[in-house]
Amino acid sequence: MCCNCCSVRQRKIWVFTLGTSFLVLGILMICVWPGLIRKILYNELPLSKTSRTYDKWFVTPIPIYMHMYLWNWTNPEEATNPDVKPNFVPMGPYVFREAKIKEDVEWHENKTVTYFGTRTWFFVPEKTNGTLDDLITCPNVGSVSVASQMYDEGFAKKLLLNTLLNANGGSLTWTKTAEEWLFKGFYDEFLDFAVGLNRPDVPIESPYFALFLGRNGTKDYEGTYTVHTGQGDLSQMGQLTHWNGSTHTGFYEGECGKVNGSTGDLWVPNRPRDEAISMFIPDTCRYINLFAGENRRKLGIDAIQYATNEMTFDSGEKYPNMKCFCPKESDHCQKTGVIDLGPCTEGAPMYMSHSHFYLADPSYRENITGTAPDPKEHAFSILMEPTLGVPLEVHADVMISLRIRRDDDFKIFRNIHEEFYAPFFTISQRAEIDEALAAEVRLALNLPSYGVYGGIAFTAIGAIMLIIGIYLTITRNWKRHDNDGLIKN
Repeated sequence: MCCNCCSVRQRKIWVFTLGTSFLVLGILMICVWPGLIRKILYNELPLSKTSRTYDKWFVTPIPIYMHMYLWNWTNPEEATNPDVKPNFVPMGPYVFREAKIKEDVEWHENKTVTYFGTRTWFFVPEKTNGTLDDLITCPNVGSVSVASQMYDEGFAKKLLLNTLLNANGGSLTWTKTAEEWLFKGFYDEFLDFAVGLNRPDVPIESPYFALFLGRNGTKDYEGTYTVHTGQGDLSQMGQLTHWNGSTHTGFYEGECGKVNGSTGDLWVPNRPRDEAISMFIPDTCRYINLFAGENRRKLGIDAIQYATNEMTFDSGEKYPNMKCFCPKESDHCQKTGVIDLGPCTEGAPMYMSHSHFYLADPSYRENITGTAPDPKEHAFSILMEPTLGVPLEVHADVMISLRIRRDDDFKIFRNIHEEFYAPFFTISQRAEIDEALAAEVRLALNLPSYGVYGGIAFTAIGAIMLIIGIYLTITRNWKRHDNDGLIKN
């Protein structure tokens, strides 16, 4: 429209109408936009077949790498020398890329979903230190397990088993390749013999051993998970409600056996900062808690670093509420920093801690050599964007050890060091958000601010137009040129 063709009245109508419209729109955007956008975002977060969350939940969208270390026992021949401590050296990492996918997904009316979590690992030689052909010596899990199970039995029974151990390949250590230890597996004569015994007090089911034997690409190894979708209650989003159909693991008593925490795929958004986050680890049949620490910024996103502390692997020594993680049938509770996994490993003397016994009682390191705990390398941490509940960085690091005790009724364990915890293997999960996903997160987080900035701009434009209109009205300076070139007010 030609402004010079407008009458003064028309000009006033246009200026005051547009100015008022811009002002009202700007104020509305400032007041309403942030809450409206957050409502839309939070309506999109709950898991459903059609939600934007589904694809990223069904197949993990970022690369996950598993750094696996095997601890080489360098001097087992000195096990009976009281002046020489057992020495262990971590070999690796042997790095595998992990692909996670959900199978047999079943949706329930109570806003939960049940599924199998299938993990497949692919070796990444370019990230690995060493090769899968590296020879590594570790304690003989079969011999150590049998001796541990029989530790408190009578002399006659132990004498019989000692004879059977010596006659059927029992030994203090195994020396195998990294590939055999991790996935390929290897045959052991004593394991084969123990399987044939078919005795409940010697719970060995296969003549082959590997840490991940038969697990690669197998959907049912970890069992079924049932998690809350967050529909109707975002404070429950991603929280595990059942594992293998039960709300209690049955491996630890009371609250310690409760099925709890996230499986790592979905997290509660807008969690209060002082509230710990819990993560369920099926291999250990338990959850662990991580606590808020420092604020960090990654790829332009503000986040909170959640990490484990000395309470995480305590069994009641320092924190009484953790006492239920000490198995009822255990002969003694562990000193802080190491958790007994016996209930979850069919009685095998396996124990979980931070790698290198970080945050553990000093006695675990004093009885051996080779460990060097480092808070930066051996902590278990998750960098979490709190508003949407998006993990930006994961460094999940745990170590499994074997408890080895002197037992003079068994030739293999006769005259060795009284007791020590032999580091066996460390598994460290590493994952970081990439720039493409970070851009999506930044956009979602900044949309409320973009609306506010737009509202401020519209408010300013509207206010300026109204001020000009009022000024021209007061000064009677609304003018136009007619067709004869005369100026009219």
